[in-house]
Amino acid sequence: MAVFLKKEGIEAEVLDLKRERNWPPLEGFDGVMVGSGVKVGRWMNEPKEFLRRKMDELRGRRLAVFVSCFSALNATDYARTDLLEKVMDEAGVKADLYDAFGPFVDFSKGSRTGFLDRKVAQTVMSKESEKTSIKLDMDGRNDLRDWERNREFARRFAELLKEQARED
Repeated sequence: MAVFLKKEGIEAEVLDLKRERNWPPLEGFDGVMVGSGVKVGRWMNEPKEFLRRKMDELRGRRLAVFVSCFSALNATDYARTDLLEKVMDEAGVKADLYDAFGPFVDFSKGSRTGFLDRKVAQTVMSKESEKTSIKLDMDGRNDLRDWERNREFARRFAELLKEQARED
């Protein structure tokens, strides 16, 4: 998303919430975009924790939230946003923009995913794949992202940030 924001003239900084646990203060940021993968139907812990811990700092800033998950590929608009709304309610935040996108799933031997997690994901995704016309390479990399949809999400967030800047 940062690449798309930069193309819209928005300065973007990327922070890996899992690897970087010493999260900086949000002063100086006009907006924040938080994304998460979904594992067994749930958000990853770090993005949820970030939203909870930064709840007060997020007030007055534009907020965009997204998830990347297999179920988003064939979901209705309601189902796409249901998981997001639940997490935002739990965290006590309300995003200006939110959506769910298809995932990048890496089953290759070079994947950072551990053996057990990979096997569980392969089992779940195989069952989901059977229900859809989506074919997965169970030993390789699967890019199921809709780049145009991601680009449009970033463009809409950039517009919100530009609109806020004009109002300030």
